[in-house]
Amino acid sequence: MECRDRFAVWLVELVLEPVRALRENGAAGSVSVRTALGERRFDVTIARDGEGYRWSLCEAGGPLEVLGAEPLPDPEDAFWAAWSAIEATA
Repeated sequence: MECRDRFAVWLVELVLEPVRALRENGAAGSVSVRTALGERRFDVTIARDGEGYRWSLCEAGGPLEVLGAEPLPDPEDAFWAAWSAIEATA
């Protein structure tokens, strides 16, 4: 694995820490993390919705705002669903 790949994996793990903590604390709540794709920055919010997790994203300083339609069983699944929405805009 190249150094660049290791750095990318480390950054993803860093972003996912608060998302995973949402699952582990078991309480209602939400967490927002900032992520990037190229020059664009996004705020992704994962919120507990009953037994599931919903996601939303907002482009920092941009027009894009998207809400996930269905609750997902895991907050990390919700994050990756939001990431797929980000990639679809690129």
